[in-house]
Amino acid sequence: MNAIVPEMHVEEDMTAFIADPMSAFRAHVQAVTGISIGPAKESMIRQRLGKPLSQTDFSTVEQYLRAMLTNPGLQRELAAAVDLMTTNTTYFFREQAHFDFLAGTIVPDIAEDHGPGRQFRLNVWSAASSEGAEAYTTAMVLSELQTLHTGMDYAIIGTDISPRMVKLARNGIYKVNQTDRIPGFLRRKYLMTGVHGDMRGKVRFCPELRRRVKFACMNLKQDRYPISPNVDVAFLRNVLIYFEPDDQQLVIARVVSRIRKGGHLFVGHSESMIVDHPGMEQIAPSIFRKI
Repeated sequence: MNAIVPEMHVEEDMTAFIADPMSAFRAHVQAVTGISIGPAKESMIRQRLGKPLSQTDFSTVEQYLRAMLTNPGLQRELAAAVDLMTTNTTYFFREQAHFDFLAGTIVPDIAEDHGPGRQFRLNVWSAASSEGAEAYTTAMVLSELQTLHTGMDYAIIGTDISPRMVKLARNGIYKVNQTDRIPGFLRRKYLMTGVHGDMRGKVRFCPELRRRVKFACMNLKQDRYPISPNVDVAFLRNVLIYFEPDDQQLVIARVVSRIRKGGHLFVGHSESMIVDHPGMEQIAPSIFRKI
């Protein structure tokens, strides 16, 4: 005769499979995001989970991780914990040479190909957009270029794995000191200064610029990218370094598949050697062209 196993015993059996929840969590993060977090970064995990842990009844990070990894009812908390592991270091006009190349070479070449006064559209993808600094920097650059190339229209899509970052990017609100790297004339033209309530000490990009930039959640680990294959410029900067070699090449191949022939790929200055794709030729440090 079969005995009914109490629910408590079932939970104990499930948790028994996770003797090292820290290692299991690192493996889960890599499986979900592609981001490789080595054992040396255990202190980072503990620090980033400190606040959510303090809002629970768990005594240790290990207890918290074990519960999230084994309890289906804590999937939302687990997803939030994974989100906290993503690195979102970014700032406006980061790696200035890329924006100089966009303004001084890519846009003029496309304008010349279309002919004087002819209409054309530039499609830009910020493939790891974080809180939006890269996408809004591009928008400012392209908006300024419209005075020289009057036939140019442009659209920018920013994608990021973190719903938290996508929400911030859509709002287009930043602390004043985050915008220090933006030239003064651009700040005066495109940023509105808050003076009341929660907006005090903050700025927001003007509606005209925000309308040009769309943001969406997307995981670079997923098999299919919901991006049209007509991208003129793709920014894939300072994200490949967090992936294992096999994942790096898969991501590069998928991003390249969304770039039109003759389009360009920008990677971080420390990532040029990672790009190994037969359809791309390197034309400048960390800049590639699809052939």
